[in-house]
Amino acid sequence: MQRNLINKLRPLLRQSPIKMSEAGGAKITPKMANLQKKFQEDNDKPVFLKGGGMDNILFILTLVLCVVGVVGDVLLWFSYILA
Repeated sequence: MQRNLINKLRPLLRQSPIKMSEAGGAKITPKMANLQKKFQEDNDKPVFLKGGGMDNILFILTLVLCVVGVVGDVLLWFSYILA
């Protein structure tokens, strides 16, 4: 059964993503092309910060919430241990 599945998927795996998108009739809009250019340029920023100021705010907020959650969890467990 597994061999049949692999044989059925093999032609799909050989196709490049460009050929698959062309076969599907997908068209890239100018806005999408600009976004691709923006996110693919090599400027030593991680991709999750290339969106601008709002990405930076969301990233820092996520880090703060993670730290608050870990500290709260540690305090909870120590209160159970010491009680």
